[in-house]
Amino acid sequence: MAKRMPIGKFVEELVAALNRGDGYIMGSYGQNPRTGYLDLSVPESKCKSSWKENGYYYTQYSGSQRTAALKWRRQCVRVWDCNGMAEGIYEIHTGTCINSKARYNYAQWCSIKGSGLIPAKHRVPGAAVFWSNSGASSIHHVAYLWKPVKEGKPDGDWYIIEAKGVKYGVVKSKLYSRKPNFWGLMDKYFDYENSTVETPSEPSVDGLKYGDAGTDVRDMQRKLMRLGYDLPKYGADGDFGSETLKALKDFQQDHGLTINGVYDEATREVMAKALDARKYVLITGNSVNVRSAPGTESRILGVVHKDDRLNYQDVTKVHDGRDWYLVEFKGENAWVSSKYSRIEG
Repeated sequence: MAKRMPIGKFVEELVAALNRGDGYIMGSYGQNPRTGYLDLSVPESKCKSSWKENGYYYTQYSGSQRTAALKWRRQCVRVWDCNGMAEGIYEIHTGTCINSKARYNYAQWCSIKGSGLIPAKHRVPGAAVFWSNSGASSIHHVAYLWKPVKEGKPDGDWYIIEAKGVKYGVVKSKLYSRKPNFWGLMDKYFDYENSTVETPSEPSVDGLKYGDAGTDVRDMQRKLMRLGYDLPKYGADGDFGSETLKALKDFQQDHGLTINGVYDEATREVMAKALDARKYVLITGNSVNVRSAPGTESRILGVVHKDDRLNYQDVTKVHDGRDWYLVEFKGENAWVSSKYSRIEG
C-alpha cells in the first residue's frame, strides 16, 4: 500500500505555492524552472538540457505562451501543471514519483468520488475537483479545495487552488464560479482522517494601489490581460506601476465603476463577473486547421485538436453558409469553422 501524506501538509504546500506566485509549465511537478530539479539547492550550472531556454519545456510553447513560459523561468521558485501539484508535493515529502494525469487521479487515486458539484459533506481541505468535456475518461484538469469562502461555512462556497495554465500560473478562485463537474478524495496517497489545516494567511488584495507589489498584484494584472487590457511593456510582473494603473482605470471606466485606480472590493467583484462571462470555442473535430481569415481558402496558422479550448473574441462571420469564430491563437487573432467547433461558456 502506498505511503499516505497528511492532507494538511499538502494544503500548506499548495498555499505556499500560491503565495510565492509559482508558475505553470506543462509536464512540470514543482521543479526549479531554471534547472529542472525538485531539489532547489541544485545550481543553475547543472540545468537539464530539456529545461534550458531552447529545451523542450519551453519550445513546446510558441508566441505569447512561450513569452509567458520564459517569464516563469526567470522569476519563479517552482513551476507546476495541474496534476503535477499533487504529484510533486507528494514526491517532495515522500521521495516517491507517481507521474500521472488528472484523469488517472480521479480513476485510480480516489476511492470516494462522484460527478457534479462536490457534496457539502465531502468539502474538506485538499479534496480534488475535476473538469471534463464528456465523462470521466476525458477529465483534463484538476484543482484542490483550500478553505471556505466564509469562515465557519464549509457547506458553502470554497476557495480552490490550481495551476491553471501557462498564462496564469498558480492561482486561487472559487468553487462555485469555476463549476468543476467531478470530485474525489485522493485517499490512495493522502490521509484525510485529520483535515484540520494550519495554513499561511492569504495575501490581502483589498485596496491595491499604485506602488504596491507582490503576488496579489500579479494576479490582478493577469486578470486584466485576460480581459483584453494589455500590459505590453512589463506584463504581469507583480509591480503596480503606471502601465497597470492605466489598464485598471480603463477597466473601471468601461464597467461604470468609480475611476479611482484602486483595486477595491467593487472592482474585484465586477472583474470576477467579467471573467466568468467570457466565452470560449471548444474544438470538436480531431485535427482542425486554424486560419488567418474565415474560409478554407485562407492561410493555415496552425492545428488544434479535439477538446482544445480557444478564447472567443465575440465575433462570428458567415462564410460559404457556415459560421466562423474569431479566436485567440498563439497570441493572435485567428478563425475556426463551426463545422469542427462550438461556442461554450
